[in-house]
Amino acid sequence: MRWIIAGLSALALSACAATGLQPGPAPAPAQSAPERVTSLPPQSLPDGSCGVFLFGVGERHPFVVFENERARRALIVHDGAVHELEVAAQSGAFVMGQSFSRVYAGPTRDQTFTLTGEVAEETGSGPRLTNVLLRVRESDGSETVRPLGGVYSCRQGADRLAASRL
Repeated sequence: MRWIIAGLSALALSACAATGLQPGPAPAPAQSAPERVTSLPPQSLPDGSCGVFLFGVGERHPFVVFENERARRALIVHDGAVHELEVAAQSGAFVMGQSFSRVYAGPTRDQTFTLTGEVAEETGSGPRLTNVLLRVRESDGSETVRPLGGVYSCRQGADRLAASRL
């Protein structure tokens, strides 16, 4: 019986050598591509800060844009990735019935992100932002346009909240 097992082992090793296969550990699995991002995680504002929260239109309403004015940064989901962009100081407030516009340069300056829209009625969280379009212009001149909607909201500090109730 030992002779049969030894013979089969020798045969298997010679077959591996003939095909270029070497016995040993299995090859490591190929690394998978990074997962595509379709929505931002939940975001919050510190007391006394204001921000823009915009969601995609359609069935799922993914969270696409978050801008924190005080931190002067925006997060935008585009082409399967989150882009963290610097926000320039904004003049004026969001006033019902008026339009607004925001322009952000991409981190490598090869993309320009533009938000345009209208300020609608006041909600319990702040003015609703309607007819919002996110335009992303690439360095080759191509442009992607995505409709969005959301709200501009401010988080009152504990001191201001108590004063507003008096």
